[in-house]
Amino acid sequence: MAVRRWKEVEPIITALLKDEIPAGSERTRRYDPDDLRTWWNNGQVRLSTMKPLHKHLVYTADDNKSGTEEVQVALPEDFYRPRLVVLPDKQQLPRLAIEEKYYNPQAQGYAIYEEKLLLLGGVKPPHWLMAYDAYYPAIKSGDSRVEIPVWADEACALYVAMQAITREMAADARYRKFIGKQDAGNPQQSPFLPVAKWLEERFNAIVAMHSDDDQDFRQ
Repeated sequence: MAVRRWKEVEPIITALLKDEIPAGSERTRRYDPDDLRTWWNNGQVRLSTMKPLHKHLVYTADDNKSGTEEVQVALPEDFYRPRLVVLPDKQQLPRLAIEEKYYNPQAQGYAIYEEKLLLLGGVKPPHWLMAYDAYYPAIKSGDSRVEIPVWADEACALYVAMQAITREMAADARYRKFIGKQDAGNPQQSPFLPVAKWLEERFNAIVAMHSDDDQDFRQ
């Protein structure tokens, strides 16, 4: 698939928000491009908790700078959660709780603690692989690569719209008040609320349609 850039994806959002500027128009955009990038990045973070990137990293003994009996290496910046840790002999280490090293020092496995990967139980391989779920890279400029799947464009665009609506709601002087209209016997709150809720539900529905095809991989 060809590399996609933010400047190619952003028009999906401006079209949804009706914030396009016709050629030759002197009208300014209602939404700041920086806000759109921030909201999109928020949507990518939410997407990462449901359909993350699958990545792996090979560590070597030289990466261990702990100076202690146990191996401790820094996690990658885009780390969200571990999938598995594999030794050179293809042995998969079980994930342990950090407390286990205190009440069962001989337990062999790995733990995630304070943004580090720890190999417990005296495990000191020359190299090992960690497969992990990762966050999508943040969008910083028009030339930033968009790493999310193409099917998720609509979901993240809707997430941007939800946050735009939320800002409108917060800026509305009436957002703390009940308006007079009755709905099924109950006062209706800000009319922005059902729209924002629908947008969030649609985001969740789109992601749910694309279930993780190797969701049992971590088990």
